[in-house]
Formats: sequence, structure tokens, C-alpha cells
Amino acid sequence: MLNQNDRRRLEEIERRLREEDPEFAGRFSRWPPPRTGTSRLLPILVVVIGVLGMATSMLMGLPAVLVLSLTAIVAGGIWLRRRRR
Repeated sequence: MLNQNDRRRLEEIERRLREEDPEFAGRFSRWPPPRTGTSRLLPILVVVIGVLGMATSMLMGLPAVLVLSLTAIVAGGIWLRRRRR
């Protein structure tokens, strides 16, 4: 716990920050911070690579690549689903 003097100092810093840059200070009032759009790019990329791998494995007859591709598709789909919540 902070003592009374430290609390007053922190409150003063917070008040000044709100006055000088309210947009920046507002970022700290929301928790958890909002997610960016780029965080969805990676799971989508995993699914796309999985689909391409699956198509390639079916054309070339590579069962191991097919299994890995299906795993990537499922994992990417689950990852995307969790990102939406």
C-alpha cells in the first residue's frame, strides 16, 4: 500500500496528465485495452496456409501434409473464434 503522501503525488500526476493530454490519459481508463485489427491477421494467415497445404497434399498425395494442414485449419479457426469474444 502507498502512504498518504505517495497517493497525493500520484493523484496530482494523474490530474496533470488528464489536463495536458486527455486522449492519452483516456487510454488507461479502459481495461483491458482495445485490440487492434492486426491481431486477427495471424490466425487468418494460419487458416489460409492450411487450406493451401491441404489442396497441395491432395494433389500430390502427401497424407502427412494433409494432417498438418487440417490441424492448422482447425487451430486457426479456434484461434479466430476466441479472438471474437
